[in-house]
Amino acid sequence: MKKYYRSRIMLSGVLSFLIILVIAVAGIWLFSYQRIEENADSFIASELQKNRGNRENAPRFTQDSPPMFGYRPGRRNNPSGFYELLITGDGEISIERKSGIEEDPDDSVLESVRNAAEQGIDRGKAGSCKFGIRKNEDGTGKAILVDMSIVLHTLYEFLKNAGLVGIGIFLLLIIVLFPVSGKVADIFVRNAEEQRRFITDAGHDLKTPVAIARANLDVLELREGQNKWTGNIRAQVNRMEHLVQDLIMMARLDEGKNEEVFGETELTMLAEEIWEEYQPSLKQKQIRGEAKLEKTAPVRGAENLIRRVFCLLMDNAVQYTPENGEVRLSVTPWKKRTRIVLSNSVTSLPTEKPEKLTERFVRGDSARTQKSGGSGIGLAAARRIAEKHHGKLTVDYPDEHTFRVTVEL
Repeated sequence: MKKYYRSRIMLSGVLSFLIILVIAVAGIWLFSYQRIEENADSFIASELQKNRGNRENAPRFTQDSPPMFGYRPGRRNNPSGFYELLITGDGEISIERKSGIEEDPDDSVLESVRNAAEQGIDRGKAGSCKFGIRKNEDGTGKAILVDMSIVLHTLYEFLKNAGLVGIGIFLLLIIVLFPVSGKVADIFVRNAEEQRRFITDAGHDLKTPVAIARANLDVLELREGQNKWTGNIRAQVNRMEHLVQDLIMMARLDEGKNEEVFGETELTMLAEEIWEEYQPSLKQKQIRGEAKLEKTAPVRGAENLIRRVFCLLMDNAVQYTPENGEVRLSVTPWKKRTRIVLSNSVTSLPTEKPEKLTERFVRGDSARTQKSGGSGIGLAAARRIAEKHHGKLTVDYPDEHTFRVTVEL
């Protein structure tokens, strides 16, 4: 039990950290890249609007970074900069000026600028460069080509370093979270054990007054005879008795102690036996029954627990199926498992979502009375037994008048 809670706590902490890390890095990357694009567009637009006579006042890319905390980096090997390109009337491109960079642009980049000028495109991208074009009335033009390689490389290095730091923090989180999760898991385990102990003790303590009430009721009926009031008392005593049994069974299942003997169980034969046992109950309410029981491979498990699953599901079906309704049971092989499907017609579907009905003390309709509603333990107990056999139980509503339970073992 402690291992279960510890793994859940650690998984929650790790997933939360990874989600925050991914969102933070992605947000920084998107914001930074957007700012790089905006700054490049703003610089290109300002350069295209300047007259040639005012070049001395134009901003320059420096080859040395500004000092930071008293440290000035040396000359960069691949500095960022920009080119001022002249476009002749016949489409030829020449470099008139370059600033902050010594190398000439690649021929592929110049070819992209030339093609854009011929097609009348005023801006675009070519590799790690971004360009803007201004055409004159005489067919000539001017282009500003900004090299953003160093800025993009800086952004890439930042993201890489942030990822490495994130991995380091992730490993540190696991180291710190392991002992912390153990302490927190101890609290959950202690509370769960106290809850199970209380349920078990309360269930055993309730057995005595229920037995005394039943014995006194039997004596009363022998002396006074059966009547409406004694019938109601007997119904409530039976209800209390079943509730106590279910509570004790759930507590034992949660303890995880395999007191039952696991062996090979023939589900088809067991289903046929239980189906016949419930025929009188179906006929009493005039419920139509249909069973499709195919031959399946034996299932390894405790026969008494699997029998309990069938009984819980059949009790639920008989209880909530209206008169002249229908109950269908099928046992079929499915992949490497055996699938049990029990469906019954209902007047109206439960108000709760299907997945909520397999939780403890959850009824399909919170407004149901004790006469029509159960205790909310049956499906939860059946699901716990299925999980104990490495299977699963699911509930769904195929249509507006059908309630279906599927068990895979």
